[in-house]
Amino acid sequence: MGSWLIKKVFLVLSFCFLCVQSKASNVLPFELPVNPAKLPHSASVDTTKGLFKIKFYPDKAPLHVRNFEYLVSKGFYTGIDFHLYQEGYIIQTGDPKGNGKGGPGYNLPPEFSDVKHYEGTISMARAMGESNPERLSSGSQFFICLRRANHLDGMFTTFAEVISGMDNVRRLRIGDKILSMELGYE
Repeated sequence: MGSWLIKKVFLVLSFCFLCVQSKASNVLPFELPVNPAKLPHSASVDTTKGLFKIKFYPDKAPLHVRNFEYLVSKGFYTGIDFHLYQEGYIIQTGDPKGNGKGGPGYNLPPEFSDVKHYEGTISMARAMGESNPERLSSGSQFFICLRRANHLDGMFTTFAEVISGMDNVRRLRIGDKILSMELGYE
């Protein structure tokens, strides 16, 4: 068994233990990735402000990339608003309620890495502070950095980056929508 797989099994078992401890029913609705190379490598995201393309980090955050793949395949993100905008800092989406408190009904264990938060970096959102001592990621909410944000490094699971269309990302505001997403497996 490879060291990558051993780490992931430990991570999942730890996550399950945390779910039992908190009496949450955080059962993931998808199979865990066995081989990160079989996960999507990119996605095209069409929004009310235009198209942008992202590149995933399946080697850094395979569980988060698999989760994103699952949600896209179910049409979860289609029609979802961007609900948080902080000028020159971040734009956030993925909440079906639109108030920052919604999601798919589960959270994800963190997959922290050495990836830095530059303009275009995409990370999963999470509750901060004492309400989330395990630092679990949101099941669906993610943000895109609009500038370098080194204070976020190591605090959030970074699972992708914008590789084209950043000008369209910079124009997104609260109320803009995701129209569609298409995954790429090249």
